[in-house]
Amino acid sequence: MPDKNMNNKLKADDKKYIGNTFKRYDAVFAKGKGAEITDTAGKKYIDLLAGVAVNLLGYNNPVVNAAMTAQIKKYTHTSNWFYSENQIKLAELLVKNSFGSKVFYVNSGAEATEVAIKIVRKWGMLHKNGAYKVITMRNSFHGRTIAALTATAQEKFHKYLKPLPEGFMYADFNNISSVEKLIDDKTAAVLVEPIQAEGGVLFPDKNYFKELKALCEKKNVLLIADEVQTGLGRTGKLFAYQNFGFEPDMMTLGKGLGGGLPLSAVIISEKLEDVYTVGDHGTTMGGNPVACAAGYAVLKQVNTKSMLKMALTKGNKLMKDLKKLNNPVIKDIRGMGLIIGVELTGDNANEAAARAFKQGVIINACKPNVLRLVPPLIITQKQADKAVKVINRSLA
Repeated sequence: MPDKNMNNKLKADDKKYIGNTFKRYDAVFAKGKGAEITDTAGKKYIDLLAGVAVNLLGYNNPVVNAAMTAQIKKYTHTSNWFYSENQIKLAELLVKNSFGSKVFYVNSGAEATEVAIKIVRKWGMLHKNGAYKVITMRNSFHGRTIAALTATAQEKFHKYLKPLPEGFMYADFNNISSVEKLIDDKTAAVLVEPIQAEGGVLFPDKNYFKELKALCEKKNVLLIADEVQTGLGRTGKLFAYQNFGFEPDMMTLGKGLGGGLPLSAVIISEKLEDVYTVGDHGTTMGGNPVACAAGYAVLKQVNTKSMLKMALTKGNKLMKDLKKLNNPVIKDIRGMGLIIGVELTGDNANEAAARAFKQGVIINACKPNVLRLVPPLIITQKQADKAVKVINRSLA
């Protein structure tokens, strides 16, 4: 049986010693398997948040665990001054299955954004007469470090951090003319999420990215896809950009890439290979051998026809079942594969998520009126069916 006093002490010590940046749910977890995680009281939760889109293969995936364990038994870290077999194997997979030519490893999605911005700035100096401006989209999210947060076009994140780095311009998502009006001879790049996940699970029109790519090529502007949350199979394609008929010049990846360990990457096209040279960037922990071993194991499992089809099929079924509820509180259900937004008629998404948690389902309010569902790709139909019933009750 769990020690209630120990749990209470952990919660008190968390409040005492950990920086106050997260509002915790009232649970201490003990173990997880598949799409379920169990707390110390033995209560099981169906996790439709997946560690915020991290646990693509759920908890305790045996192939990922075996890959990490095998590398840990060899060594856990060497510096990036030495060759790393795991880095190379994972990079080869990423390049061969994308538009990319080279891979840079870092530790988080925000750090990947920072690296992408650095590449943009140097490219502008080398190839576009010092162009440095980056256009991003309102309602976007690109991370919480200072340049990444400036790229995140949401004023609520900027309020107490001004002056912010210069050179960032904000357009409207899904609006080509809004982007075109901002482009001048100092514009170096457009940075955009294929799907605005944190911003409310918002989708572009069918031809938006084709038109945006054409505009960027016409104006000699780089196009960067932020796939930190949308990448790696969640949409039914390995990368979300593959659903929209375009190829970016650069892409950022993170979250699910490391199988639960800190790992992110920036993938560049051949046209950008000459930009970064030795000494232009560095990272002590980026591309850690254990994380790359996990990443390779994740990618090998996700990048199969059966897994990608399963993500799309399960997502379509989940959306269909949610629509069948005909719940008057639900205004809209939108999604692609297993990234789904449930828009509500009122700003009570946080309350609904809290009620669902008490009933054993983990979901998240990415906006006051939008619930975000990003479950593991391996969620079972039985788990999905139960989650739909809980969500329905939680909206009452």
